[in-house]
Amino acid sequence: MFTSKVPDAEYKRLTEGDDSDTGENVQSQTNKRLSLLEQSFRRFSVIHASILLLEVILCALLVSGFIVLNQTRRAVGSKVSLDGLSQLGSYNTSMKFQDGSKHMADSHDADKYWRDLLDSGGVISLNTEWARKQGLRPSAQSPTDPSQSIYQVDVFHALHCLNAIRQNLMSETPPPWDETHMLHCLDYVRSQLLCHPDLTLVTTNDLEEFVLDEVHTCRDYNAMADWVYRHRWVEFPEWLKTKNAKNSGHEATHNHTMAEPSGHDHS
Repeated sequence: MFTSKVPDAEYKRLTEGDDSDTGENVQSQTNKRLSLLEQSFRRFSVIHASILLLEVILCALLVSGFIVLNQTRRAVGSKVSLDGLSQLGSYNTSMKFQDGSKHMADSHDADKYWRDLLDSGGVISLNTEWARKQGLRPSAQSPTDPSQSIYQVDVFHALHCLNAIRQNLMSETPPPWDETHMLHCLDYVRSQLLCHPDLTLVTTNDLEEFVLDEVHTCRDYNAMADWVYRHRWVEFPEWLKTKNAKNSGHEATHNHTMAEPSGHDHS
């Protein structure tokens, strides 16, 4: 029987060149790992810095929001609506203008209409501290209540002027008001119209006359009148009567509040 002899294994030592290649490969892989670690660290640093920046911005926004909210609460707290006063400025009422020529006539009914319209003169009594918090200009102290200040809702001045113009136009014996006062009244009504221009667009059929029965958007006059009545200076008519009595025999001082007598007889 024959046996085959396995050749002895041969071992060859790596050449110096092979050693160099292996070392370079290891170094290259190490450098790559270090580069990847460095890139990862940089990305982490950027992300971490971004998160910190976002947290700072968020904190700043929260602090700013708290400050604004606190200031708003203080402002709202100091400007409390006095029995619905803030709602009176809204244009929330629709109406068509009706022919009210009868109210302009020289008659008892017309005089009564204007007396009723100007009954309170728009003179109101407001808490002085409340008025100060609203930023209102200081006004005369009430002679009947030291904690109150006296104001007038300005539309009543304009209505008074309109009535004065009516009396001078229509009455045969108008109140003894001079031309200067009438010019003042005309100018005051003009100023009121310029301050509150009506933007209603009216139509025309013939390009000459424009229809005057359009629906207008207005402030609620009745709501305003009710508010004035609730806050009126109750003692004002009596105070005015006393003042006029003291001035009797002297040149009368004209007031821009109550409807004054027409000075004529309708009998």
